[in-house]
Amino acid sequence: MFCTRCGTQLNDSSRFCSDCGSPTPNAPQPPPRSQTRLTRPRDDRKIAGVCAGIARYLDVDPTLVRIIAIVLLLTPPFPAFLAYIIAWIVMPNEPIPVATAAQPHHA
Repeated sequence: MFCTRCGTQLNDSSRFCSDCGSPTPNAPQPPPRSQTRLTRPRDDRKIAGVCAGIARYLDVDPTLVRIIAIVLLLTPPFPAFLAYIIAWIVMPNEPIPVATAAQPHHA
């Protein structure tokens, strides 16, 4: 096997090139990264879903983000209130799942 970047001959079991460090086909693949976007969820809202969206984006507990938000909202000169309103306006809603949107609603 040869390195596709520098042309060095490698063992068939090599994971990386010993000269340039390039991964070979034997190299472990990184785990698939989820495409996390900063959105307001439709299911875990208390007021507008801003704290739940931030918590989901940062992969932390929403209760922690809500407690921090309340503390910041109560701290003068109250810039967190304006930041929350701006986030409410700027953060898009989470997209509706395709399977749910395609199902007809029965009355």
